[in-house]
Amino acid sequence: MKTIILVGGGHSHLHCLKKRIENQDDNVKWVLISPSRYQYYSGMFSGYTEGIYSLEETRIDLERLCEDAECEFVERTVLSIDPDQQYLLTDKGDIFTYDFVSFDIGSRNDSLEIEGLHEHNLPIKPNYRFPEQIEKLHSSRRTVFIGGGAASIEMALSLKAWKIDNGFKDHLVTVVHSSPLLEKAGSYSSKKITGVTLSKGVELYQGRVDIVDETHVYTGDGTSIDYDEVIFLGGPKAPPLFGSSILPTNEKGFLMVNSYLQSVEYPNVFATGDCATLKDFPDIPKNGVTAVRQGPVLWKNLNGAAVNGKIIPFEPQKRYLAIMSIGDKRGFLTYGSFSLVSGWAWRLKNWIDVRFVGRYGG
Repeated sequence: MKTIILVGGGHSHLHCLKKRIENQDDNVKWVLISPSRYQYYSGMFSGYTEGIYSLEETRIDLERLCEDAECEFVERTVLSIDPDQQYLLTDKGDIFTYDFVSFDIGSRNDSLEIEGLHEHNLPIKPNYRFPEQIEKLHSSRRTVFIGGGAASIEMALSLKAWKIDNGFKDHLVTVVHSSPLLEKAGSYSSKKITGVTLSKGVELYQGRVDIVDETHVYTGDGTSIDYDEVIFLGGPKAPPLFGSSILPTNEKGFLMVNSYLQSVEYPNVFATGDCATLKDFPDIPKNGVTAVRQGPVLWKNLNGAAVNGKIIPFEPQKRYLAIMSIGDKRGFLTYGSFSLVSGWAWRLKNWIDVRFVGRYGG
């Protein structure tokens, strides 16, 4: 009997578990290893921060999903992998051997390039840490977000909306960004989201953060910003797991995979989502849209590989729809260089997010 181990409960692995419920094969043993019984859905992080969703509405019960899929659930963190001997080592000292393994473990919100950040940063990844950290943001009088991308802006706007709704208008929420906001969406969308962010009362500082100490964030131009909580959301950083292995990675430490989502040197090692980089498409965004679309390909390829059958390539989209929550149940929708602000955009996002969590049992 072949053994397939899924490491992490990310979007692609959720798809595999759901398909496993519908298509069970007694000739293959499936195992899911995750550090938490619950997988918190990143698309609802902003809504939970704003107080729109309860904790239960944002999470998926992996243990229950595995039970339905006849997949063994193991609540552990994988610390290392030996791809030659084909085994995994966990934080509890367990050793798991596999025929095929897939990683969908996300990324870190941290940066070793900023002096002092690691000691003072508020980590929300792995995402099971998210709920307890939001309590700290709610009570923080001065919060600084580092990063000018969608994750940083969305969280800052959601937190500011919660502050206003709960009578903490004097609490400061600041975004420090080294390049224009939403730069990859184009100048039109960048200017529009900048106006929206300022109109909501979020402070903006353009500059590159060099140093973080116990009380201040310092930028390269000499600006210092005091804070109670600081959180880095300046783009995904690679998990340390692959850097300590012999698996090939790119220069940033993400696992390098081919179009079939396999390690470029170990074809029985797969990876999807934020933790991996496609060799032929290195600039594909690391976001939930990509991870969701990789799920069906991963399912087919894991099953195909297990029986020495057919596997198929993943074909990235050139453009995709993205919707940010900007507070007060309004959304900022982008598609290529097009963007708009509206209430129906938020309602569409809400429908997509609630449907996604509901699909896996809530």
